[in-house]
Amino acid sequence: MSDNVHYIEDLFRGLKDTNSDQYKGGGDGGGTDMIEHRVGRLETQVDRLQSDMTDVKAALARIETKLDSKIDYKWLTVYVLGIIAVIMRSEIASWVSSMGTS
Repeated sequence: MSDNVHYIEDLFRGLKDTNSDQYKGGGDGGGTDMIEHRVGRLETQVDRLQSDMTDVKAALARIETKLDSKIDYKWLTVYVLGIIAVIMRSEIASWVSSMGTS
C-alpha cells in the first residue's frame, strides 16, 4: 500500500518515470505495465456478460409466454366435472334418492 502511495506522490512531483522497473509488476500482478491489456480483457468479459444476460432475458420471456398460455388442468377438471354433472343430473338425482330409501 505504501509503495502505491509513494508511486502516486512521485508521479505528481514528476520525479519518477512510469516505465521505471521499480514500479512494474510481474505479469498480471497489478503493475502499470499491463493495465491496458487487463482493462481490455475486462471490457471483453463485460461485453460477454451483457450478451449472456440478453440471451437469458429472451429465454425467460419465452418461458413466461409458454406459462401464460398453458392450460390450468385443475380448472379444466372442475369444468368437465361440472358439465358431466349437468348432463347426468337426472341420473345423479335418482341415484341420490335411491340411496336415501335403502
